[in-house]
Amino acid sequence: MNQTLNSSRTAEPALNHFRGGVVYTTYLVVSTLAMFTCLCGMAGNGMVIWLLGFRTRRNPFYIYILNLAAADLLFLFSMASMISLETQPLASTINKVYELMKRLKYFGYTAGLSLLTAISTQRCLSVLFPIWFKCHRPQHLSAWVCTLLWVLCLLMNGITTSFCSKFLLSNEKWCFGVDVAQASLILGVFTPLMTLSSLTLFVRVRRSSQQWRRQPTRLFVVTLTSVLVFLICSLPLAIYWFLLFWLQLPPKVMLLSFGLSRLSSSVSSSANPVIYFLVGSRRSHRLQGSLGTVLQRALREEPELESVPAVSQYTVLLSLAQISVAMGHETLSHHPSDP
Repeated sequence: MNQTLNSSRTAEPALNHFRGGVVYTTYLVVSTLAMFTCLCGMAGNGMVIWLLGFRTRRNPFYIYILNLAAADLLFLFSMASMISLETQPLASTINKVYELMKRLKYFGYTAGLSLLTAISTQRCLSVLFPIWFKCHRPQHLSAWVCTLLWVLCLLMNGITTSFCSKFLLSNEKWCFGVDVAQASLILGVFTPLMTLSSLTLFVRVRRSSQQWRRQPTRLFVVTLTSVLVFLICSLPLAIYWFLLFWLQLPPKVMLLSFGLSRLSSSVSSSANPVIYFLVGSRRSHRLQGSLGTVLQRALREEPELESVPAVSQYTVLLSLAQISVAMGHETLSHHPSDP
């Protein structure tokens, strides 16, 4: 186990070894797709930050989604920067920038994972304990949780950088210990908690929907879809970092796994804005209203009422008014005349 997640030994030597071969060409194609995905994801997450950042009235999940978009944007920017730097020889200055982007990528990944865990856990609590969530939940709980998670991820990645960066201490023994602690936190705490809370949420809402014959909220669909996309697309990157990277893999397998994990994690961080706008425009066949309105519908906590066309509502109100007028005339016609 002389290869660790955060050590200076990465897949870059394999890039130079297979340069010009079929494996290298395949890696370039995958990296190009990952770069395109990163650029689209940066635009999508930037739009989410723009739409939610200027809202004066926010519900608790607005704050979570805003912070998650910021973490995904940081991850995608770091990933795109690393891919672009690999297209040219890594000189001394460029190598330092590459190392910085790698550390920011780890930081964005762990922050996004922890925030997604907090979203699924709090959404599960809001369904299991609705009275507490509505009446007794601390007012600024979401902001405090987000701040705590950012500080925790910053501290964790700061310690990792200190012991594992080739430009700082670079102690292999301490780096391996930090890897174990980081792997235990991500694969042993965050991921199981996120999975368990999402399964509990799915079972509870599904049972409630069958019992009361009502559709689940859009926020429920957003939460479960985001978690599912993460488990399918982004979790392989964590497995690659924390498990496969400790093994003595053949260079071809390491290079291809490195490229595929990059692409899948880029898809995961880029998919959330698409999920928000697709869920927000559901049952509409098109984006009705502004993008801010669509995003607001996607993050709505309350169950939706059945939509009634405006013409039908006007017809019902007019009929009720006519009935009231008719009843009033009937009452006057039966009233005794004055002397």
